[in-house]
Amino acid sequence: MLACAAVAVAQTPSWVKSRPVSDTKYIGIGMASLSDADYQKKATTNALVDIATQIGVKLESTSFMQMVDVDGQAKTLFEQKVNESLAAHIEGQELKGSYNDGSFHYVYFELDKKKYEKLMKAKKERAVSVGLDWYVKGKNAEALNNFAGAAQLFANGLQAVEPYLYLDLKAEYKGNEINLAGALYDAYVNVFAGMTIVQNVTEVGVEAFKSSGEPLNVCLMRNGVAMPNMLMKATFASGEGELTAPMKTDESGMAVFYITNVTSKQSLQSVEVSMDDNFLASLPASYRQIISNVSWPVARFNVVLMNANYSAYLNVEKNQLDACEKQVRSLLANNYFEFTENPSAQLFVTLSTEMTVGGVVPGELYDMNECFASMTLRVYDNVKQSQLLEYNVPQVKVLVPANNSEQQAKAMCTRELMKRVKVELPKKIKKLNINL
Repeated sequence: MLACAAVAVAQTPSWVKSRPVSDTKYIGIGMASLSDADYQKKATTNALVDIATQIGVKLESTSFMQMVDVDGQAKTLFEQKVNESLAAHIEGQELKGSYNDGSFHYVYFELDKKKYEKLMKAKKERAVSVGLDWYVKGKNAEALNNFAGAAQLFANGLQAVEPYLYLDLKAEYKGNEINLAGALYDAYVNVFAGMTIVQNVTEVGVEAFKSSGEPLNVCLMRNGVAMPNMLMKATFASGEGELTAPMKTDESGMAVFYITNVTSKQSLQSVEVSMDDNFLASLPASYRQIISNVSWPVARFNVVLMNANYSAYLNVEKNQLDACEKQVRSLLANNYFEFTENPSAQLFVTLSTEMTVGGVVPGELYDMNECFASMTLRVYDNVKQSQLLEYNVPQVKVLVPANNSEQQAKAMCTRELMKRVKVELPKKIKKLNINL
């Protein structure tokens, strides 16, 4: 038994037991569990990351990673990206051995330092050339007030130089020497710095289901200079309703929005106007996080609801599913309708419900009756004698055990019908535009 153990130990490569050391080569040892899918690929990747880490920690004193003062989150981000990119860009490595002990797969790579430095020099020159091109394009876009485009161009430049952030990436721009990686980063995080929004009012009064004639004027400025051609958007920060679509600022940096409908019963709501940040979706995910940490300028308008309810009269025309009436009343009451027994109320609402029985569906345990539940609801402006809404739910199919009573069948039909109504009808009501 002792002799067998000695043989097994002797068969294990020395580089598995003790990591090799070399002054002229980078050594990469990687391992992966045999239970992992693609364990050979994972072990190779781990070995290259091992080499990349050794390269990456040797930061040049004038590199971006040493010189640029970034917050902890960004520093961690770029250190991670350097190692990931280095592992992906490493060339010239040689596989010196592999070993399988029955549980893990091991690989041993070597990379000649001088050979690697020669390869990296050519890549570095290419990265500086490409990164500088993106930097110049970004600066040109910024000069034309195309800030979303400038952010994308600066991000492209950062991606080009990512694998080499630990190196001294000097470049010349307009006769001056710059640290290209640092210049790209500073340009990226500062592209929206100094922007403010000036607004005409801070509060507007609005009636429910009506558009507001009062404009929400905003002026976008950057360091005191008006910013034209910037896409702005308006959204409800609290409450709910509809607003005019996103629009670009004019030559004076102005954009105008209107509240076209208010559909929440909150007495005090708010609308925010800010730059449309949809362009962030086109940026690399990690860079989006950096930009999102910038304080975006926002204009906030308080929206005061001036009337919360409209008087309404409910006329039930057909009432085959009578339990629906109470639920519909409650649903409408939660959406500004205050019911009265006066047929001359501001709104006149009609409701019809119907249940029909179809064929029999045979079942393993018992037969089922096909029942169909329908509803029609109309809302009229009693003042102008005009129809504001027609909502139909035609024939919701419900399978009811054949031995159930009529009342049980109605209860099942009511439940299935109202499941749909409770989802659909509020959306329809919120699109009403009532001008009484």
